[in-house]
Amino acid sequence: MPSILLHLVFAQNVYRELSNKNIKFDRISFMAGNLIPDLAINHQKSHYWKETFAKGFFTPDMDLVKKDLFVIQDPIKFGLYSHLYLDKHFIEDFLINEFIWDYKKMIVINPRNNMMWNVTDFFSQNGMYGSYKEISLLLLQNNLISIQTIEEIPEFLPKSGINFFDVRRKKTWKIELYEYLEEKKVYTGNIFEYNRICNSIQHFSRQFINEI
Repeated sequence: MPSILLHLVFAQNVYRELSNKNIKFDRISFMAGNLIPDLAINHQKSHYWKETFAKGFFTPDMDLVKKDLFVIQDPIKFGLYSHLYLDKHFIEDFLINEFIWDYKKMIVINPRNNMMWNVTDFFSQNGMYGSYKEISLLLLQNNLISIQTIEEIPEFLPKSGINFFDVRRKKTWKIELYEYLEEKKVYTGNIFEYNRICNSIQHFSRQFINEI
């Protein structure tokens, strides 16, 4: 659910903090693992979806995720685990609380500016996913993630050894990322407020570290 660069910011924070605790593993493999679930064709399996407490939302079943993927010695699997951990907490502890979800009218309301969208428009390139494009440019400009880090990660990500992660769409993550960076979408803050979303990623990375 978070964007490519938000996942990489999270992964970078986690790697840095664990390295400071002398927990060592391959950084590039870990960063790559953090990108793999969104490339899988079968998102239901690659995200271990189960219904969450809010109507219409699905999040990873972390009991199953931990059983299958919590292997620090395998940086790719650990990266997969990290991706799904962020998805769960981003949806349940940030996204759901960030907006008003009017299920009767099928609209989404931003309480900070009273803007509203129908559900289809909100979950589209003109809505939430367009807002990620705005945020991504700011993440780069403010050095929360660097082009150098992006370039270090291979365009064709390594195999995980798990079939439903390894059957992937043709468009690579780098093509997707550079396509929307090239749009140079101007930040409006209409949907996501930059500092709020960055603070949430920082919070979830600290929470992740404390749970290791």
